[in-house]
Amino acid sequence: MVFLLLTELLPAQSKKDQLRQVMKTYHQFNMFDGAVLVAEKGSVIYKDAFGPANREWNIPNTTDTKFMIGSISKPLTATLMLIQVQKGLVRLDNTVDDFLPGFKNKPAGKVTIRQLLSHTSGMPNYDIMSDFFPRISRQNFSREDYIKVYRDSALAFEPGTRYMYSSWGYFTLGYIIEKVTGKSYEQAMKEDIFDKLQMNNSGSYAHTRIIPKRANGYDYGLGDFTSADFRDQSNTMGTGDIYTTVEDIFKFHIALSNHTLLSKALTDEMFTPGMQPARYGFGWFNQEFRYTTTDSVKVNYHLGSTDGFIAFFLRIPETNSMAVILCNSAPTDFFGIIKNLLRVLYKKPVVLKAPVHKLLENYIVKYNAARAVEEYQKMKKDTARYYIDWLQMYYLGEKLFGLKRLEDAKIIAENNAKEFPERDYVALSLANIYAALHRREDAILYYKKTLALNPVSEEARNRLKELEK
Repeated sequence: MVFLLLTELLPAQSKKDQLRQVMKTYHQFNMFDGAVLVAEKGSVIYKDAFGPANREWNIPNTTDTKFMIGSISKPLTATLMLIQVQKGLVRLDNTVDDFLPGFKNKPAGKVTIRQLLSHTSGMPNYDIMSDFFPRISRQNFSREDYIKVYRDSALAFEPGTRYMYSSWGYFTLGYIIEKVTGKSYEQAMKEDIFDKLQMNNSGSYAHTRIIPKRANGYDYGLGDFTSADFRDQSNTMGTGDIYTTVEDIFKFHIALSNHTLLSKALTDEMFTPGMQPARYGFGWFNQEFRYTTTDSVKVNYHLGSTDGFIAFFLRIPETNSMAVILCNSAPTDFFGIIKNLLRVLYKKPVVLKAPVHKLLENYIVKYNAARAVEEYQKMKKDTARYYIDWLQMYYLGEKLFGLKRLEDAKIIAENNAKEFPERDYVALSLANIYAALHRREDAILYYKKTLALNPVSEEARNRLKELEK
């Protein structure tokens, strides 16, 4: 059993000390290995690092350790594309087939740059392919060959009418950048952003390269760490192939605040909230971010996840403040961490409770999933000592599913479906587990529930079609 390590931060502590105590507690719960930086009013007030960058050699993380940032690459890609707009090489209402002839007469041919940037293109995400991981994700692709993986895919809706997140859309943006600049995405990013801001510890990753001070990625679950799975970054260009440091992310934040890279007009357009529910602008979620039950602030943020890495970057334009966590052990409660960092910034009480999903891992290892659910029902009543995060409970079920422990995964996912009936990810997770267990009717039921909660879930729609055939 893991006991509560901290109940409440002391008001007499400095903000720096409180921020460190927050991160230290998450680290002690095996929920954070990585680097963190917090800035207030344009100045860094706290930066730190925890845990190992390399577990085989026990090499510690530092604040200049380089981490993969997953989809936090998208704000960088969006900025790079807007720089091309600023240069006059691209117009926001240009269409994909203006630059990529292979898209002529294809479903996404008339999608605009604006729609790709704001995830309103209708272009699907890679998760419509049931075997994307690992069949596609581990392969090395030329740009043109990877485009062919999704070029003929039907659009989920008429472009510009709805929001749906699409990494394929951002790969397309990266390829267009290469066409209009005559340079590789990596070189264009280096020249137009990294070199100008002296982000000297940032770049595009390829697994054949030696990158000094780059962290290894790890997965944590069921009481132990494992090395993360492999993904070839050739299929994440523009969407998730960037590595960087917390200090370089701070430089990027300041450049956006000072309009070093983009004009005020383009910056304002980038940070204009888009369609509900995500309110995604160009490369950023732009919304009110609730950090207590009663307090919120207008922010720009993005999160990122790739094999063994989790990242969260949040900006507060009103005060020129920011927080970023770059983590090389997954999964973690990234929303919970950032919310607590903001509570410190805004001098709100911070109470850190024991994470139920972590305690359940111990019961699964020592007993079984059924016993873990019994303990869950007890702990959820003790809200003074324990907290439950639906996303982390979802990840626990997915972890068991990935380990092929299907019966245990089913027990956790069924409990999740009862506890969080409004979450489409939870319904989809249970549907996939039922499908793997060949419980066809149950799988169909939960794919339909997923679509009732999220009508644009292409994964659920495609799985349902396969089963109903």
